[in-house]
Amino acid sequence: MRQVSSGWTANKVTLLRVVVGFLAVCLFGRGPWANLAAVGLTVAAIALDALDGHLARKKQMATPVGAQLDILGDRMIENVYFTYFAVVGMVSLWLPVLFFARGAATDFLRGLAMKAGHSGWGANAMLETWWGQALVASRWSRGLYAAMKCLCFCYLGLELALTRGPLALVGELAADVQAMIRLGAHVLTWMTAAFCLLRGVPVLVEGWKYIAGNAGQLGGGKTVPQEPLVKETREKGGGVAAFFDLDGTLVARPSLEKRFFRMLRNRRAIPARNYFLWLREAMRLMPRGIGAIFEANKVYLRGVEILDEHGQGDTDGHPAEGRPRAPLRRNPPLPVPTFLAQAIEKVAWHANEGHRIVLVSGTLLPLARRAASAMEAELAARGITVTIRVLATRLEELDGRWTGRILGPAMFGEAKARAAKRRAEQERLDLRRCYAYGDSLNDRWLLAAVGRPTAVNPSKGLGQLAKKLGWPTIAWKALTPERSKFRKKNRQIGGWCERRS
Repeated sequence: MRQVSSGWTANKVTLLRVVVGFLAVCLFGRGPWANLAAVGLTVAAIALDALDGHLARKKQMATPVGAQLDILGDRMIENVYFTYFAVVGMVSLWLPVLFFARGAATDFLRGLAMKAGHSGWGANAMLETWWGQALVASRWSRGLYAAMKCLCFCYLGLELALTRGPLALVGELAADVQAMIRLGAHVLTWMTAAFCLLRGVPVLVEGWKYIAGNAGQLGGGKTVPQEPLVKETREKGGGVAAFFDLDGTLVARPSLEKRFFRMLRNRRAIPARNYFLWLREAMRLMPRGIGAIFEANKVYLRGVEILDEHGQGDTDGHPAEGRPRAPLRRNPPLPVPTFLAQAIEKVAWHANEGHRIVLVSGTLLPLARRAASAMEAELAARGITVTIRVLATRLEELDGRWTGRILGPAMFGEAKARAAKRRAEQERLDLRRCYAYGDSLNDRWLLAAVGRPTAVNPSKGLGQLAKKLGWPTIAWKALTPERSKFRKKNRQIGGWCERRS
């Protein structure tokens, strides 16, 4: 960690605020003036919390270890304060128990995420959902939480100094006044506790995948016996396909659906009630795991106008048999995929070898179609003509709008492997000679279904499973340059779609 010219670092400020917090608690109960001094030190401790964050950002001293040290400082201060006030009978004993349990659970999950190379901020942040980042990592949330704790500690400290004990600065108060002061303390402390729990929910929800990743490495399922990666015979299209996951494998994160959701949210195209419907559906899907909550829950799209490049009757991004391609709908543009440069080269290699190219993704079918069209354009710029098949999540349509109901299985987990096997039966593919590429532990069934799996930018769980099973792992990081031809093409299509008749 770098030092500023004065020798102070964010970590040193964190340690100082912990010392100040402990000193404040030591002064509580030693007389009214000591109590007032403790209140002043409490304000100083909270101010130092803001200062260490400011130093870390301004001086570019932020590190994953520093972030964990900052969290440790928060835990020590809030636990020592609430424990003291519980011991003297000013708050319920359950309050420090609640803070301790919540902190232990979230810090455990953060530790797993840190081992997997994730931090609390930036592109490699642990929290990937917009609502998780808003509740935990945003400045307004952190500032509000710090202010609530400061107000809570100061309120209790002032109550101790002014109204409690024989040396109270304020004389004996009427019973109803004391009751109101006590009520204010209870309301303030439990509001702080409720917000504390609310901020812990995203960490618990998104951190569960790291537990699943560590446990799942033992249950990857049976694999198809792998053959040596010898050069294919020159029989073009000789029963070989390459199955590619989309988000995180071919396309850089955030996922296409996440970008799509943000676009709809910014356009206010999602009815407010859909958010509550999504939460209700999430509760119903919870027994099936975190993956089902996010992959099999599309209720937020209920009543939203269909955004697709094709008309009804298209399959896999191509016209239905015997029917011409339907005209483009005049809708807002779909998200333009940002392919990883090495991914394009790998797809081009498979196309040159005569392999069929199949996208297998849990994203919405229109988004997967857009990605397929974009990849076809990218390959065409290299002189390669290929038709890319698409296996993705399909939604029910009614009167030009989505109903939020998924047709068939959501394309994630074991459903990807089943879809790949059905495609192999339909096109007489030899799965022992086929390829598959994925980045998530949820892709392990797809990878296990073929003879030549590869883990791309693997998650912690998939990386461990790949090592155990001897699967190759590769890293694709470089993004497609902005001048890429497919990006220009898709922007032109998007601009046309944006115009209204």
